Amino acid sequence: MRLQESNRYVSVDGDRFDVLKFILAVFILGIHTDVSFTLKPVFRLAVPLFFMMTSYFFFLKQARLDSLRDKRHQLKNYCLRILKLYLFWFIVLLPLTVYYHKWYVDPGPGLLLDVVHSFLFGNTFKASWFLMASLLCIVLVWYLSRWVKTGMMLALGVVLYCYCCLTTNYYHLCEGIPGFTEFNDGYVTLFKDPYHSFPVAFAFVVIGKYLAEHSVTVSNRVLGWVITVCLVLLYAEQHMVVSNHWVSRDDCFFSLLPMSVGLFMLIGQNHVRVGVNAVKLRKCSTIIFCSHYSLAVLILHLLRSSMPGLRVGTYDLFNLLTFVITLLLCLGLCELLLWLEKREHFAWIKYCH
Repeated sequence: MRLQESNRYVSVDGDRFDVLKFILAVFILGIHTDVSFTLKPVFRLAVPLFFMMTSYFFFLKQARLDSLRDKRHQLKNYCLRILKLYLFWFIVLLPLTVYYHKWYVDPGPGLLLDVVHSFLFGNTFKASWFLMASLLCIVLVWYLSRWVKTGMMLALGVVLYCYCCLTTNYYHLCEGIPGFTEFNDGYVTLFKDPYHSFPVAFAFVVIGKYLAEHSVTVSNRVLGWVITVCLVLLYAEQHMVVSNHWVSRDDCFFSLLPMSVGLFMLIGQNHVRVGVNAVKLRKCSTIIFCSHYSLAVLILHLLRSSMPGLRVGTYDLFNLLTFVITLLLCLGLCELLLWLEKREHFAWIKYCH
């Protein structure tokens, strides 16, 4: 793998991003299995980078289209692709989803509303929120950009992301602010948790759009310093919120925003030669992303039931075992699905990625 600065931003090829997607999918598995407290802040880069990549490649295609009709057609195709992907995994993982949500307890009229509510603003199957957050933000930014300047959209996105930070790593600090808890409770009732829905994605989608439409380059040295400083700030931020017991959830850090943008630009403006099947890695990253959480929860439950008290010193081995087993199962599932989609009568399997 060789880093070579390019004169054209992210326009040489997308192979490096396909490799990155696979790595980030493993990062997200690491988050959901709590495999490492030390690495978890770095793992948190995965979701912002996924949002920026999704936005960048969508709006890069938009920029190459001339007519509004063609752009609307591409937007429609993107929405249909995400919905087909969502529907595939919703059906495949439905038994686990019903069990995790306990939808079998009260299958009354309110169940349908709960499913729709979770579909739009939260999770049905585990980790599904990312798909709908991406779709909603792409559609919102696409329409808003016709009337609202990019700077205004970015400002709105930063405010929304800050709100997500305050409701996660700074929640117990903000509880002392008059009206904060009441406002957040009302928001969650209407839209579910903001850090698992479109508010957390909006800024990154706007940034991805801007980079797709403008030739923006910054020297590798400057970007390297930005990433390094932000990494130090990220761990300082983690220490601060943990030591002060402000954390409700550890999803969003303020320093993740500039760090993820700097990292995306560094990768984007350099040509990285890769010697692997990047297309296959891209497909596998989607399969791992959609399937891992539902499998990990089940595996962790089975491990704790069959081997209670498995520890080495003060370290709980269940998380590490869950990470390893889930990753192996997901890789096996990738091979199976990619093999099946090539078989006669199984072409519909392609919707898994």
